[in-house]
Amino acid sequence: MPRELAIPGTHDRVLKAFAGAIDLQSRPRVLDIGAGQGALSLRLQEAGARVSACDVVPEQFDVPGVDFRAVGPDGRLPFDDSSFDAAIAVEVLEHIDGHDRFFAEVARVLAPGGIVLFTTPNVLSLKSRLRFLLTGFFYSFGPLEPFTRDPVSQHVAPFSVNRYEWMMSQHGLRLAGLATDRIQTSSVLLSFLVPFIRFSTWRQFGGSALARRQNSTVALYGRKLMVIGRKG
Repeated sequence: MPRELAIPGTHDRVLKAFAGAIDLQSRPRVLDIGAGQGALSLRLQEAGARVSACDVVPEQFDVPGVDFRAVGPDGRLPFDDSSFDAAIAVEVLEHIDGHDRFFAEVARVLAPGGIVLFTTPNVLSLKSRLRFLLTGFFYSFGPLEPFTRDPVSQHVAPFSVNRYEWMMSQHGLRLAGLATDRIQTSSVLLSFLVPFIRFSTWRQFGGSALARRQNSTVALYGRKLMVIGRKG
């Protein structure tokens, strides 16, 4: 059986969020981006989806019956325009540089009205903010060694909700949902900071919905961000 390469339980939560965003009984066409060994592809297939998958490391994928294709160095997804009703990328975005290319490709392969769901470490959590204050590095991100490039193990892109919403919008993808895999106890213990954070945000940005999303319950307490975007 293919192994789940993300933190155990991540796929359970992704599938629950995904099932709330799309009708799996309608057998949607789903692309699993950064599929790894294929654990999520297999579960999507068992749930009724028509699954295709891709990854930059093709030799590890091991799910018979799934249309798998390798992704080249240029980041182009090897599928036709408007091929899918949905795309999923679990723990991929933090490993890549060139997110403009990623979202352009996702928008290209999605049919009108299609959705994209991706997960990534939440750098906006209270735990992460304190870690950055004390060390200069966000939660789940450490020093990057110069002259080293390892897209499988390196975390290179610590982006926020607002940054992702803006990047998606440049390619016709609007934010449609925001969730987390679980609430961090370590962030809850820092909840006494929340009134100061929200008051400071209001003083700086007024009633901006964009600013409020940066300091929502999901952003302040969640371990991972689970972001849903919709095309069109």
